[in-house]
Amino acid sequence: MTAVTYTNKGLTFVYDDGDITELSVVADIDMRTGTPVDKTAWLDGGAAAGSYPGALDGFQAKNSNTTNAQAGVRLVTVKYNLEAAAVEAFTMSGNISEIVTIVGNAFPTADKTFSVTFSGLVVSSHAEAAADNCYLTMLILGA
Repeated sequence: MTAVTYTNKGLTFVYDDGDITELSVVADIDMRTGTPVDKTAWLDGGAAAGSYPGALDGFQAKNSNTTNAQAGVRLVTVKYNLEAAAVEAFTMSGNISEIVTIVGNAFPTADKTFSVTFSGLVVSSHAEAAADNCYLTMLILGA
């Protein structure tokens, strides 16, 4: 069994490939803007030049003041396969300071229980059976 590292948009996930396989991020939404965290077109502003008296410049947003800039809340959905009916965990790091809450999860195997908990930046899944295509959605706070 080997430790696997997967990185997506500044988040790093580490897991044992004997417990979890094919982990991927399927959605990562910045809750401040309602857009995926790697999309920044909302910062471009309008082309106001010439449309107002005095030819005002368009809105030119920036977030370069690193002493005051705060990380935002992200809604992250992760898809993965559970390889056994046991407690299986992954650890998150990178652009994350805490997991705020688990919003929901989905387990495709009928008539089997599935629970997900977290402690610090470690997420643990426990199911009555192995299953492919498990989903977990959580709110996290960026670093």
